[in-house]
Amino acid sequence: MRLHPMIYAAVLAGIGAIAFLNAGQAKAVTFTPTQLTNNSFNDVLPQISGSNVVWQSEQSINSAEIFFYDGKATTQLTNNSYEDAFPQISGSNVVWHGGLSPSSFEIFLYDGKTTTQLSSNSFNNMFPQISGPNVVWQGLDGHDHEIFLYDGKTTTQLTNNSYRDLLPKISGSNIVWLGFLDEYSPTQIFFHDGTITTQLTNSRFEKSSPQISGSNVVWSSSDGHDDEIFLFDGKTITQLTNNDRNDSNPQVSGSNVVWEGSTPNSYEIFLFDGKTTTQLTNNNITDSEAEISGSNVVWRSYDGNNHSKIFFYDGTTISQVSDKSLFNYYPKISGSNVIWESYDDNDVEIVLATPTSATVSEPASILGLLALGAFGVGSALKSKQKQRSTRHGR
Repeated sequence: MRLHPMIYAAVLAGIGAIAFLNAGQAKAVTFTPTQLTNNSFNDVLPQISGSNVVWQSEQSINSAEIFFYDGKATTQLTNNSYEDAFPQISGSNVVWHGGLSPSSFEIFLYDGKTTTQLSSNSFNNMFPQISGPNVVWQGLDGHDHEIFLYDGKTTTQLTNNSYRDLLPKISGSNIVWLGFLDEYSPTQIFFHDGTITTQLTNSRFEKSSPQISGSNVVWSSSDGHDDEIFLFDGKTITQLTNNDRNDSNPQVSGSNVVWEGSTPNSYEIFLFDGKTTTQLTNNNITDSEAEISGSNVVWRSYDGNNHSKIFFYDGTTISQVSDKSLFNYYPKISGSNVIWESYDDNDVEIVLATPTSATVSEPASILGLLALGAFGVGSALKSKQKQRSTRHGR
């Protein structure tokens, strides 16, 4: 695929401005990490909204419970014999799916005071997403998967067709999802603006990882050679990358987009700020799992030797967030607050980091920080993650 010359020039110019940050007066943000959990089982899939955090605690093979931290105290939201999983949060509202039986998952909503079951049928309702009072999820209607929306009062089935509609994301009343038009066709991107549903793509290549912020939608798609990043701004679609390497796993916040791009020796983090693209990392290690909130970006950096760390970019400076554990991964961000999973040599715990101050950093320390590698999980932990990914659709 080819870009319009002016867009392509802007992208190249942005990439050329690699974020090695201002020498001498750049201020590195310091963080205070707090371990929210300390137990003998795996606490996983954390999500954050402001100072509120939610996660899933795998207390047994067949039972997982949902926990909520409000910035001061932790509350167990569920306590039953089945699996409560895939929590998501918006403000003090928390949503998850609960497996009432092996063939029936339902959607539950906690509004800061009480828990309500949003769905009640014999089909699988799974992978909810939330924005304010609005909740969206995919449900099996007996034939294929359809998209359902709860607007704070009533539930509406947004799709009703003969193919699979999967993995919805929501921002306000805007929703995006993947549609499998038939068994032999590539996936396409669909967008619902609160009133009308529009099919955004119709190419012969696979699309993946749709994300939404306001009316901005981002996804990755093959161009027949490798994966590139695309942005829909509510009116037009722009191809943000055009190279011979894979660009994948985009995230969007407002007009800012972050993703991971492969290079000859590693994966690096790239940021598009609505005008130009900047390469945030430049090293020989794997930088991935990037998330974004406003102009703040967080990611995991893995050095290939069982060490991974969490890094934070505030629009100017890169800072290291994690401090103790060698195994840190799956970071999430809200404002400048960061949450992630951390392996403590026994199980997985949840760690929250909040900024405490900004200190003036010397040029050498900044450049050294960019070269630092992240330390990841060993093969045993990777096996556990793979099992969990298969189980929860990650």
